[in-house]
Amino acid sequence: MDRLRLIKEIYIRLKELFPVPYKPNRTPLEQAVFTVLSQNTTDRNAEKCFENLKKVTNGNLIKLKDIPKDTVISAIRPCGMFRQKLKGLKALTSAWPEIERKIEELSEKEAIELLTSLPYVGSKTARVILTFAFNKNTFPIDTHCYRVLKRLGVFPESWDKDRISEFMEKHFDGEFNRVFHYNLIRLGRTVCKARNPECEKCPLKDLCRYYREKTEKAKTEK
Repeated sequence: MDRLRLIKEIYIRLKELFPVPYKPNRTPLEQAVFTVLSQNTTDRNAEKCFENLKKVTNGNLIKLKDIPKDTVISAIRPCGMFRQKLKGLKALTSAWPEIERKIEELSEKEAIELLTSLPYVGSKTARVILTFAFNKNTFPIDTHCYRVLKRLGVFPESWDKDRISEFMEKHFDGEFNRVFHYNLIRLGRTVCKARNPECEKCPLKDLCRYYREKTEKAKTEK
């Protein structure tokens, strides 16, 4: 099966497994702030920190740039890496009205370049902001997503995350990439775990290189 057909087949099966799409109910600024908070931590911690920030800003996150540093650090400490995130959030909210205006007009590539010019915003974070806050056609790759794709053998081992993202953005539209991205994360969290993946439960096992190699190895060891 060629790569494009394989991706489409995986997409269809994951939609059957996860029929309810992920649609965060946040404003563009809220999504941007949440995405920065969520780096290198759990969604649970990010949600806690996000609610803390809403409290200290009285629900208006644009005020975050004017809140004392110690107050912000106290609010986001549960997320870890709080000093780096503080710097990123201050820069983001300070420039936000202009950033939001520009992103609406820019291409995906230009918008990624704009966001990654800010501190503590890498290409994955930029792509998450663009797809979920602005409906841009980007394909973010987090650790779960990357692990699942690697195990499946969809892309060559030599391809890094940016190259995979660019391939997906070239061949599929924004809605496809948004749904596929998050369903891969869901599979990675619930079935294709980093440790002890539950391969027998996986609807993709007949397509999976990792499962095929594991099964062949088990046969030779008998």
